[in-house]
Amino acid sequence: MKRVLVILLVLLAGLYISCNKSSSTGATSGSGQITEVIFWSSMTGALGEAQEKIIDGYNASQNKVKATAVFQGNYYDMTAKLQAAAAANDTPHMVQLEMARVKMFADFGILYDMTTLAKNAGIDVSMFFPGLMSSCDWGEGLVALPFNRSTPMFYYNKNMFAEVGLDPNVPPKNWTELAEYARKLSIPNRRWGYEQPIDSWFYEAYIFQSKGSIFNADETDIGFNNETGTMPLALWKAWIAEGIMKTPPGQEYNSWEAARADFSAGIAGMIVCSSGDLQALRNTCDFEIGTCFLPANLQFGVPTGGANISMLVGHDKDNEATIDFLRYATSPEPAAVWSMNTGYVPTSPAAANTRIFQDYLAANPNARTVLDQLQFAGFRPNHQHYTQIHTELVMNEIQRCVERPDITPEMCVQEISRQVRALLARR
Repeated sequence: MKRVLVILLVLLAGLYISCNKSSSTGATSGSGQITEVIFWSSMTGALGEAQEKIIDGYNASQNKVKATAVFQGNYYDMTAKLQAAAAANDTPHMVQLEMARVKMFADFGILYDMTTLAKNAGIDVSMFFPGLMSSCDWGEGLVALPFNRSTPMFYYNKNMFAEVGLDPNVPPKNWTELAEYARKLSIPNRRWGYEQPIDSWFYEAYIFQSKGSIFNADETDIGFNNETGTMPLALWKAWIAEGIMKTPPGQEYNSWEAARADFSAGIAGMIVCSSGDLQALRNTCDFEIGTCFLPANLQFGVPTGGANISMLVGHDKDNEATIDFLRYATSPEPAAVWSMNTGYVPTSPAAANTRIFQDYLAANPNARTVLDQLQFAGFRPNHQHYTQIHTELVMNEIQRCVERPDITPEMCVQEISRQVRALLARR
Protein backbone atom coordinates (compact mmCIF):
# COMPACT_ATOMS: atom_id res chain seq x y z
CA MET A 1 0.00 0.00 0.00
CA LYS A 2 2.85 2.39 0.85
CA ARG A 3 4.50 1.61 -2.48
CA VAL A 4 1.30 2.45 -4.38
CA LEU A 5 0.99 5.70 -2.41
CA VAL A 6 4.58 6.66 -3.23
CA ILE A 7 4.02 5.97 -6.93
CA LEU A 8 0.86 8.10 -6.89
CA LEU A 9 2.68 10.97 -5.18
CA VAL A 10 5.50 10.83 -7.72
CA LEU A 11 3.01 10.88 -10.60
CA LEU A 12 1.15 13.81 -9.07
CA ALA A 13 4.39 15.72 -8.51
CA GLY A 14 5.37 15.13 -12.10
CA LEU A 15 2.00 16.36 -13.28
CA TYR A 16 2.30 19.49 -11.10
CA ILE A 17 5.78 20.29 -12.46
CA SER A 18 4.60 19.70 -16.02
CA CYS A 19 1.60 21.99 -15.59
CA ASN A 20 3.65 24.76 -14.03
CA LYS A 21 6.34 24.43 -16.65
CA SER A 22 3.79 24.80 -19.45
CA SER A 23 2.41 27.93 -17.79
CA SER A 24 5.73 29.68 -18.28
CA THR A 25 7.68 28.12 -21.11
CA GLY A 26 4.95 26.71 -23.32
CA ALA A 27 5.01 23.51 -25.30
CA THR A 28 5.02 22.06 -28.80
CA SER A 29 2.31 19.58 -29.74
CA GLY A 30 3.12 15.94 -30.27
CA SER A 31 2.90 16.38 -34.03
CA GLY A 32 5.45 19.18 -33.83
CA GLN A 33 3.23 21.40 -35.97
CA ILE A 34 1.75 23.76 -33.38
CA THR A 35 4.07 25.78 -31.17
CA GLU A 36 2.57 27.23 -28.00
CA VAL A 37 3.99 30.56 -26.88
CA ILE A 38 3.25 31.83 -23.39
CA PHE A 39 2.49 35.49 -22.75
CA TRP A 40 2.64 36.73 -19.16
CA SER A 41 -0.01 39.40 -18.81
CA SER A 42 -1.11 42.03 -16.30
CA MET A 43 -4.55 42.49 -17.85
CA THR A 44 -7.66 41.28 -16.05
CA GLY A 45 -11.39 42.04 -16.06
CA ALA A 46 -12.59 43.95 -19.13
CA LEU A 47 -8.98 44.62 -20.19
CA GLY A 48 -8.19 40.92 -19.99
CA GLU A 49 -11.24 40.13 -22.10
CA ALA A 50 -10.17 42.66 -24.73
CA GLN A 51 -6.70 41.14 -24.78
CA GLU A 52 -8.13 37.63 -25.18
CA LYS A 53 -9.98 38.82 -28.30
CA ILE A 54 -6.65 39.74 -29.87
CA ILE A 55 -5.14 36.41 -28.89
CA ASP A 56 -8.16 34.48 -30.15
CA GLY A 57 -8.03 36.44 -33.40
CA TYR A 58 -4.39 35.51 -33.88
CA ASN A 59 -4.91 31.84 -33.03
CA ALA A 60 -7.80 31.65 -35.50
CA SER A 61 -5.78 33.35 -38.24
CA GLN A 62 -3.24 30.52 -38.65
CA ASN A 63 -2.55 26.94 -37.57
CA LYS A 64 1.15 26.98 -36.70
CA VAL A 65 1.24 28.86 -33.39
CA LYS A 66 -0.97 28.97 -30.32
CA ALA A 67 -0.55 32.04 -28.10
CA THR A 68 -1.69 31.67 -24.48
CA ALA A 69 -1.96 34.49 -21.94
CA VAL A 70 -1.26 33.75 -18.28
CA PHE A 71 -2.30 36.46 -15.82
CA GLN A 72 0.44 37.32 -13.32
CA GLY A 73 -1.05 40.24 -11.37
CA ASN A 74 -0.42 43.96 -11.67
CA TYR A 75 2.86 45.53 -12.80
CA TYR A 76 4.36 45.29 -9.31
CA ASP A 77 3.45 41.59 -9.10
CA MET A 78 4.80 41.01 -12.60
CA THR A 79 8.15 42.53 -11.69
CA ALA A 80 8.59 40.22 -8.71
CA LYS A 81 7.44 37.11 -10.58
CA LEU A 82 9.67 37.78 -13.58
CA GLN A 83 12.69 38.27 -11.33
CA ALA A 84 11.94 34.92 -9.64
CA ALA A 85 11.37 33.21 -12.99
CA ALA A 86 14.66 34.54 -14.36
CA ALA A 87 16.52 33.27 -11.30
CA ALA A 88 14.92 29.84 -11.79
CA ASN A 89 15.59 29.90 -15.57
CA ASP A 90 11.87 29.37 -16.14
CA THR A 91 10.71 32.46 -18.05
CA PRO A 92 7.81 32.69 -20.51
CA HIS A 93 8.31 33.51 -24.16
CA MET A 94 7.08 37.09 -23.76
CA VAL A 95 5.97 39.41 -21.02
CA GLN A 96 3.94 42.57 -20.58
CA LEU A 97 6.33 45.02 -18.91
CA GLU A 98 5.41 48.41 -17.54
CA MET A 99 7.43 50.80 -19.69
CA ALA A 100 9.61 52.16 -16.87
CA ARG A 101 10.72 48.62 -16.00
CA VAL A 102 11.93 47.65 -19.49
CA LYS A 103 15.37 49.21 -19.02
CA MET A 104 15.84 47.44 -15.69
CA PHE A 105 15.14 44.00 -17.16
CA ALA A 106 17.20 44.77 -20.26
CA ASP A 107 20.14 45.50 -17.96
CA PHE A 108 19.52 42.13 -16.28
CA GLY A 109 20.25 40.59 -19.69
CA ILE A 110 17.01 38.61 -19.96
CA LEU A 111 15.26 40.56 -22.74
CA TYR A 112 15.81 39.37 -26.29
CA ASP A 113 17.10 41.83 -28.87
CA MET A 114 14.38 41.63 -31.53
CA THR A 115 16.07 43.95 -34.05
CA THR A 116 16.83 41.35 -36.74
CA LEU A 117 13.94 39.06 -35.87
CA ALA A 118 11.39 41.87 -36.13
CA LYS A 119 12.80 43.08 -39.44
CA ASN A 120 12.68 39.57 -40.91
CA ALA A 121 9.08 39.20 -39.69
CA GLY A 122 8.07 42.38 -41.50
CA ILE A 123 7.65 44.58 -38.41
CA ASP A 124 8.53 48.15 -39.40
CA VAL A 125 9.31 49.84 -36.06
CA SER A 126 9.20 53.26 -37.73
CA MET A 127 5.42 52.86 -37.93
CA PHE A 128 4.99 53.39 -34.17
CA PHE A 129 4.57 56.81 -32.59
CA PRO A 130 8.15 57.95 -31.83
CA GLY A 131 7.25 58.98 -28.29
CA LEU A 132 6.30 55.39 -27.49
CA MET A 133 9.54 53.90 -28.77
CA SER A 134 11.90 55.59 -26.31
CA SER A 135 11.29 52.80 -23.81
CA CYS A 136 11.63 50.08 -26.46
CA ASP A 137 14.90 50.96 -28.21
CA TRP A 138 17.28 53.59 -26.82
CA GLY A 139 20.23 52.62 -29.00
CA GLU A 140 21.07 49.28 -27.41
CA GLY A 141 18.73 47.08 -29.43
CA LEU A 142 15.00 46.58 -29.85
CA VAL A 143 13.96 44.96 -26.57
CA ALA A 144 10.22 45.77 -26.59
CA LEU A 145 7.30 46.75 -28.77
CA PRO A 146 4.57 49.20 -27.67
CA PHE A 147 1.32 47.54 -26.64
CA ASN A 148 -1.04 48.88 -23.97
CA ARG A 149 0.36 52.40 -23.77
CA SER A 150 -1.41 55.25 -22.03
CA THR A 151 -1.22 58.75 -20.63
CA PRO A 152 -2.96 60.14 -17.55
CA MET A 153 -6.36 61.50 -18.55
CA PHE A 154 -8.78 63.95 -16.98
CA TYR A 155 -12.36 62.70 -16.55
CA TYR A 156 -15.31 64.82 -15.45
CA ASN A 157 -19.02 64.36 -14.76
CA LYS A 158 -20.91 66.43 -17.32
CA ASN A 159 -24.21 66.05 -15.46
CA MET A 160 -22.65 67.38 -12.28
CA PHE A 161 -21.14 70.31 -14.18
CA ALA A 162 -24.60 71.29 -15.44
CA GLU A 163 -26.05 70.86 -11.94
CA VAL A 164 -23.75 73.54 -10.48
CA GLY A 165 -23.92 75.90 -13.47
CA LEU A 166 -20.67 74.92 -15.21
CA ASP A 167 -20.67 74.45 -18.98
CA PRO A 168 -20.43 70.65 -19.54
CA ASN A 169 -18.43 71.26 -22.70
CA VAL A 170 -15.85 73.60 -21.13
CA PRO A 171 -13.62 71.69 -18.70
CA PRO A 172 -10.83 73.38 -16.68
CA LYS A 173 -7.84 74.36 -18.81
CA ASN A 174 -5.31 75.23 -16.08
CA TRP A 175 -4.56 74.78 -12.38
CA THR A 176 -6.42 77.94 -11.37
CA GLU A 177 -9.59 76.85 -13.15
CA LEU A 178 -9.22 73.34 -11.72
CA ALA A 179 -9.42 74.77 -8.18
CA GLU A 180 -12.33 77.05 -9.11
CA TYR A 181 -14.31 74.21 -10.64
CA ALA A 182 -13.53 71.94 -7.68
CA ARG A 183 -14.94 74.53 -5.27
CA LYS A 184 -18.19 74.78 -7.23
CA LEU A 185 -18.59 71.00 -7.40
CA SER A 186 -17.76 70.25 -3.75
CA ILE A 187 -20.32 69.67 -1.00
CA PRO A 188 -18.62 69.63 2.45
CA ASN A 189 -17.98 66.11 3.74
CA ARG A 190 -20.18 64.62 1.05
CA ARG A 191 -18.78 65.37 -2.38
CA TRP A 192 -15.37 66.44 -3.59
CA GLY A 193 -14.84 68.43 -6.75
CA TYR A 194 -11.53 66.76 -7.57
CA GLU A 195 -9.94 63.42 -6.73
CA GLN A 196 -6.55 62.06 -7.65
CA PRO A 197 -4.34 59.28 -6.31
CA ILE A 198 -1.10 60.58 -4.78
CA ASP A 199 1.02 58.70 -7.26
CA SER A 200 4.39 59.49 -8.79
CA TRP A 201 3.01 59.09 -12.33
CA PHE A 202 0.54 61.93 -11.83
CA TYR A 203 3.16 63.96 -9.96
CA GLU A 204 5.38 63.71 -13.05
CA ALA A 205 2.55 65.23 -15.10
CA TYR A 206 2.53 68.31 -12.87
CA ILE A 207 6.34 68.57 -13.18
CA PHE A 208 6.11 68.50 -16.98
CA GLN A 209 3.33 71.10 -16.89
CA SER A 210 5.79 73.48 -15.22
CA LYS A 211 8.51 72.71 -17.81
CA GLY A 212 10.42 70.61 -15.29
CA SER A 213 12.41 67.41 -15.80
CA ILE A 214 12.88 64.18 -13.86
CA PHE A 215 16.70 64.29 -13.79
CA ASN A 216 19.18 67.14 -13.99
CA ALA A 217 21.34 67.45 -17.11
CA ASP A 218 24.07 65.01 -16.05
CA GLU A 219 21.69 62.58 -14.28
CA THR A 220 23.33 63.00 -10.89
CA ASP A 221 20.24 64.38 -9.14
CA ILE A 222 16.54 65.03 -9.70
CA GLY A 223 15.60 67.98 -11.89
CA PHE A 224 12.63 69.09 -9.77
CA ASN A 225 14.32 70.15 -6.51
CA ASN A 226 12.82 73.57 -7.09
CA GLU A 227 9.43 75.19 -7.65
CA THR A 228 8.46 72.65 -10.33
CA GLY A 229 8.55 69.96 -7.63
CA THR A 230 7.15 71.92 -4.70
CA MET A 231 4.21 73.66 -6.39
CA PRO A 232 2.13 70.51 -7.02
CA LEU A 233 2.59 69.32 -3.44
CA ALA A 234 1.67 72.74 -2.03
CA LEU A 235 -1.48 72.84 -4.15
CA TRP A 236 -2.54 69.33 -3.19
CA LYS A 237 -2.07 70.00 0.52
CA ALA A 238 -4.02 73.26 0.26
CA TRP A 239 -6.86 71.74 -1.78
CA ILE A 240 -7.17 68.78 0.59
CA ALA A 241 -7.25 71.11 3.61
CA GLU A 242 -9.93 73.22 1.92
CA GLY A 243 -12.05 70.14 1.28
CA ILE A 244 -12.15 70.42 -2.52
CA MET A 245 -9.75 67.55 -3.27
CA LYS A 246 -10.01 63.95 -2.11
CA THR A 247 -7.15 61.48 -2.02
CA PRO A 248 -8.37 57.90 -2.39
CA PRO A 249 -7.18 55.34 0.17
CA GLY A 250 -4.93 52.43 -0.72
CA GLN A 251 -1.46 51.87 -2.10
CA GLU A 252 -0.30 51.38 -5.67
CA TYR A 253 -3.18 50.61 -8.05
CA ASN A 254 -5.71 50.11 -5.24
CA SER A 255 -5.95 53.89 -4.94
CA TRP A 256 -6.67 54.18 -8.66
CA GLU A 257 -9.53 51.71 -8.28
CA ALA A 258 -10.90 53.74 -5.34
CA ALA A 259 -10.79 56.94 -7.42
CA ARG A 260 -12.69 55.28 -10.27
CA ALA A 261 -15.29 53.96 -7.80
CA ASP A 262 -15.78 57.42 -6.25
CA PHE A 263 -16.20 58.98 -9.67
CA SER A 264 -18.75 56.36 -10.74
CA ALA A 265 -20.66 56.85 -7.46
CA GLY A 266 -20.80 60.65 -7.84
CA ILE A 267 -18.55 61.21 -4.82
CA ALA A 268 -16.02 63.03 -7.01
CA GLY A 269 -16.85 65.31 -9.92
CA MET A 270 -13.45 65.25 -11.60
CA ILE A 271 -10.64 62.68 -11.43
CA VAL A 272 -7.30 61.93 -13.01
CA CYS A 273 -6.65 58.31 -13.91
CA SER A 274 -5.25 56.42 -16.88
CA SER A 275 -6.58 56.72 -20.41
CA GLY A 276 -6.77 52.93 -20.17
CA ASP A 277 -9.64 53.38 -17.69
CA LEU A 278 -11.97 54.89 -20.30
CA GLN A 279 -13.86 51.71 -21.16
CA ALA A 280 -14.16 50.64 -17.52
CA LEU A 281 -15.66 54.02 -16.60
CA ARG A 282 -18.06 53.85 -19.54
CA ASN A 283 -19.29 50.56 -18.12
CA THR A 284 -19.77 51.81 -14.54
CA CYS A 285 -20.96 55.43 -14.86
CA ASP A 286 -24.65 56.19 -15.32
CA PHE A 287 -23.95 59.81 -16.33
CA GLU A 288 -22.29 61.48 -19.29
CA ILE A 289 -18.50 61.46 -19.03
CA GLY A 290 -16.27 64.17 -20.43
CA THR A 291 -12.53 63.87 -21.02
CA CYS A 292 -9.87 66.52 -21.65
CA PHE A 293 -6.16 67.23 -21.37
CA LEU A 294 -4.76 67.45 -17.87
CA PRO A 295 -5.03 71.13 -16.86
CA ALA A 296 -1.90 73.14 -17.68
CA ASN A 297 0.39 75.38 -15.69
CA LEU A 298 3.03 76.89 -17.99
CA GLN A 299 2.12 74.31 -20.61
CA PHE A 300 0.19 71.09 -21.07
CA GLY A 301 2.17 68.01 -20.11
CA VAL A 302 1.79 64.30 -19.38
CA PRO A 303 4.05 61.31 -19.00
CA THR A 304 3.39 58.24 -21.10
CA GLY A 305 2.79 54.97 -19.30
CA GLY A 306 1.31 51.54 -19.69
CA ALA A 307 3.26 48.57 -20.90
CA ASN A 308 5.27 47.16 -23.77
CA ILE A 309 5.71 43.52 -24.77
CA SER A 310 9.19 42.03 -24.54
CA MET A 311 10.57 38.68 -25.63
CA LEU A 312 12.70 36.72 -23.18
CA VAL A 313 16.01 35.03 -23.95
CA GLY A 314 16.29 31.25 -23.78
CA HIS A 315 13.54 30.26 -26.22
CA ASP A 316 15.48 30.31 -29.48
CA LYS A 317 13.59 27.44 -31.12
CA ASP A 318 10.30 29.28 -30.62
CA ASN A 319 11.46 32.80 -31.51
CA GLU A 320 9.89 32.84 -34.96
CA ALA A 321 6.56 31.73 -33.50
CA THR A 322 6.73 34.42 -30.82
CA ILE A 323 7.60 37.24 -33.20
CA ASP A 324 4.79 36.15 -35.50
CA PHE A 325 2.30 36.73 -32.69
CA LEU A 326 3.85 40.12 -31.94
CA ARG A 327 3.65 41.05 -35.63
CA TYR A 328 -0.08 40.37 -35.52
CA ALA A 329 -0.78 42.01 -32.13
CA THR A 330 0.99 45.26 -33.04
CA SER A 331 -0.30 45.53 -36.61
CA PRO A 332 -2.70 48.40 -37.36
CA GLU A 333 -6.12 46.75 -37.19
CA PRO A 334 -5.63 44.64 -34.01
CA ALA A 335 -3.96 47.66 -32.37
CA ALA A 336 -6.94 49.82 -33.34
CA VAL A 337 -9.44 47.30 -31.99
CA TRP A 338 -7.44 47.04 -28.76
CA SER A 339 -7.54 50.82 -28.33
CA MET A 340 -11.27 50.95 -29.08
CA ASN A 341 -12.05 48.28 -26.48
CA THR A 342 -9.89 49.78 -23.72
CA GLY A 343 -8.94 53.45 -24.05
CA TYR A 344 -5.23 52.78 -24.48
CA VAL A 345 -3.35 54.73 -27.15
CA PRO A 346 -3.38 53.35 -30.69
CA THR A 347 0.34 52.67 -30.94
CA SER A 348 0.87 53.85 -34.51
CA PRO A 349 -0.52 56.46 -36.90
CA ALA A 350 -1.51 53.53 -39.13
CA ALA A 351 -3.69 52.11 -36.33
CA ALA A 352 -5.18 55.52 -35.58
CA ASN A 353 -5.99 56.04 -39.26
CA THR A 354 -7.73 52.73 -39.87
CA ARG A 355 -11.32 53.09 -41.00
CA ILE A 356 -12.66 51.28 -37.93
CA PHE A 357 -10.79 53.57 -35.55
CA GLN A 358 -11.80 56.74 -37.35
CA ASP A 359 -15.43 55.61 -37.28
CA TYR A 360 -15.02 54.88 -33.58
CA LEU A 361 -13.64 58.37 -32.90
CA ALA A 362 -16.55 59.96 -34.73
CA ALA A 363 -18.95 58.13 -32.43
CA ASN A 364 -16.80 58.45 -29.28
CA PRO A 365 -15.07 61.86 -29.15
CA ASN A 366 -13.82 61.19 -25.59
CA ALA A 367 -11.37 58.70 -27.06
CA ARG A 368 -9.64 61.41 -29.10
CA THR A 369 -8.22 63.06 -25.98
CA VAL A 370 -5.44 60.56 -25.39
CA LEU A 371 -4.39 60.62 -29.04
CA ASP A 372 -4.24 64.43 -29.17
CA GLN A 373 -2.53 64.65 -25.78
CA LEU A 374 0.47 62.61 -27.00
CA GLN A 375 1.98 65.77 -28.49
CA PHE A 376 2.50 67.07 -24.93
CA ALA A 377 4.19 63.92 -23.57
CA GLY A 378 7.26 64.58 -21.43
CA PHE A 379 10.38 62.43 -21.37
CA ARG A 380 10.63 59.63 -18.82
CA PRO A 381 14.27 58.53 -18.46
CA ASN A 382 15.68 55.21 -19.62
CA HIS A 383 17.89 54.77 -16.59
CA GLN A 384 18.85 51.70 -14.62
CA HIS A 385 17.61 53.22 -11.35
CA TYR A 386 14.57 55.04 -12.67
CA THR A 387 12.12 52.30 -11.68
CA GLN A 388 13.26 52.40 -8.07
CA ILE A 389 13.29 56.20 -8.03
CA HIS A 390 9.80 56.42 -9.53
CA THR A 391 8.02 53.60 -7.69
CA GLU A 392 9.75 53.83 -4.31
CA LEU A 393 11.67 57.02 -3.52
CA VAL A 394 9.36 59.58 -5.12
CA MET A 395 6.17 57.68 -4.34
CA ASN A 396 6.95 57.23 -0.65
CA GLU A 397 8.02 60.81 -0.07
CA ILE A 398 5.16 62.57 -1.86
CA GLN A 399 2.66 60.40 0.02
CA ARG A 400 4.31 61.23 3.33
CA CYS A 401 4.27 64.92 2.44
CA VAL A 402 0.55 64.92 1.66
CA GLU A 403 -0.36 62.85 4.73
CA ARG A 404 1.76 64.68 7.29
CA PRO A 405 1.25 68.40 8.11
CA ASP A 406 4.80 68.68 9.49
CA ILE A 407 6.45 67.82 6.14
CA THR A 408 6.60 70.80 3.79
CA PRO A 409 6.89 70.47 0.00
CA GLU A 410 10.43 71.87 0.25
CA MET A 411 11.40 69.24 2.80
CA CYS A 412 9.87 66.56 0.59
CA VAL A 413 11.76 67.34 -2.62
CA GLN A 414 15.00 67.88 -0.67
CA GLU A 415 14.63 64.41 0.85
CA ILE A 416 13.91 62.90 -2.58
CA SER A 417 17.02 64.67 -3.88
CA ARG A 418 19.14 63.36 -1.00
CA GLN A 419 18.04 59.77 -1.55
CA VAL A 420 18.41 59.95 -5.33
CA ARG A 421 21.91 61.46 -5.12
CA ALA A 422 22.94 58.70 -2.72
CA LEU A 423 21.53 56.04 -5.05
CA LEU A 424 23.10 57.47 -8.19
CA ALA A 425 26.47 57.91 -6.50
CA ARG A 426 26.65 54.13 -6.05
CA ARG A 427 26.54 53.49 -9.83
